[in-house]
Amino acid sequence: MTFSKGSAWSPEHMCASSKRRPRVSPELLGALRAGKADLRRQREKADLREKIRVVLELQRLCLPLIERRRRLTEWERPWAITP
Repeated sequence: MTFSKGSAWSPEHMCASSKRRPRVSPELLGALRAGKADLRRQREKADLREKIRVVLELQRLCLPLIERRRRLTEWERPWAITP
């Protein structure tokens, strides 16, 4: 397969476009940091029952993805409990 020079799929075009990534604005960066700090405060205030519920929910989401690639070890199996 050959590419014409200047085509969108040419190696020259792909290299040139990857070097020109837009910079994140300071306003966006500040908003992202503030949101992250707010989320952290909410998680710190949560009671233990809520924290365990979140861990179990994340297990139910992530472990099937891991299990598709390989067999889960004994300690990776999800807990058979509900909060």
